[in-house]
Amino acid sequence: MRHRCAGAAAKAAAAVAATALRPAKPTGISTCLCSASKCGRHRASPLLSSYSSASSTLALSASPPLLLQHRCSTAAAAIACTGVQHRPCSSSSSSSATFADGSRPYVSGQTVQEKYPIVQLPARSLWCRQYPLDPRRVQQGEYADLIAQVKAARHYYQYPSLSAPQSGWNVQMFTLFDDTVFINPVNLDAEEWTADAARRGVPWVEYEEEKMRELRAAGMTGFAWEPCASSGFMLHYIERPLTVRIRALDEHGKEFTVKLARMRGRMALHEMDHLNGVLFTRRVVDTDHVVPMEGFVTMSDWSDDYPSLEARSTFLYSIFTPPYHFDTEAVDDGNLLDRKFEDGVYPGCEQDRQQRIESVAVEELQRQQWRSEKKKQKEAKQLLSSTAEFAAAAAAEGADGDEDAGSAKQQ
Repeated sequence: MRHRCAGAAAKAAAAVAATALRPAKPTGISTCLCSASKCGRHRASPLLSSYSSASSTLALSASPPLLLQHRCSTAAAAIACTGVQHRPCSSSSSSSATFADGSRPYVSGQTVQEKYPIVQLPARSLWCRQYPLDPRRVQQGEYADLIAQVKAARHYYQYPSLSAPQSGWNVQMFTLFDDTVFINPVNLDAEEWTADAARRGVPWVEYEEEKMRELRAAGMTGFAWEPCASSGFMLHYIERPLTVRIRALDEHGKEFTVKLARMRGRMALHEMDHLNGVLFTRRVVDTDHVVPMEGFVTMSDWSDDYPSLEARSTFLYSIFTPPYHFDTEAVDDGNLLDRKFEDGVYPGCEQDRQQRIESVAVEELQRQQWRSEKKKQKEAKQLLSSTAEFAAAAAAEGADGDEDAGSAKQQ
């Protein structure tokens, strides 16, 4: 079979030849800039063609001025000379009759804006220990803008915590939901554990597991759902110590030591893992205890034992301490479940966002129809029940009347 643009090229060549044979001013020079689309199969672009309209048949027979390098280019030249341009996958082209609603191809540039980019797995920078900041430069305020950007990104996504490497700044810095900043943080508990493991000659991973067993037996560990912006906005069910002692610099370069507990301590440990290149894959119970954020919103629809009875009973910003204790904390500036892709918060394709909005609207309409139908069925059932009760009462009254009439006759 011939390429489909060959026939169009032949027709366009005839049209161009007829145009060139028309009488024109002897000094008129026509320049045709062929700016039409490339051929979809051969990927060849039309060329710039200049010719004199005074040189009619002789010019065409001697040296064809429109001799282009590709057989599709003649058709493209004819289209371009008429002033009509067709761009595939363009919203400005007249392709509304070609593509059905919702099936238009992706258009480059039609994307939801990415205001605060977040580094996602499997970026290698997330698997590395991050660089410390120079305390002197921190005191001089040289990193103030970058620190403010990390804080703004955390507030924008409403995450309870965020570290600098997640925003593309590979240094030892993170911030929590109360806007506290930790620069070059040191886990004092882990520092003591590391020294003890070195004295005993025990590998760090084995020693850490041993200490976690001791803390678990003493009721000093807890499980909670932890959101992570760098792992596809997933939540992970992770066990951690209930408290942690940290020494760090604040955003002005002043050193401080603090003991954190509850959600502040947990999220600080989460971000400390990021700074040391440790990801959730090492902490999470198993892959069943990893759920997307959108799925977590519908937690009330989960089965009672999914993914486990303990995890099903642990809500966001709650810590479960075995066997029965749950500690819930109010995190005012961490409403990440309210930040949705439909609202244009997260980056992505604009077409996907519109489809998501339409899908949510259709689902809500279906719910309303289902509620209306259920209400009608309930009203019909109540009406039928009341009718049956009325008929039963009437029958009972009729029976009583017959009994009274029979007794009167006997008397």
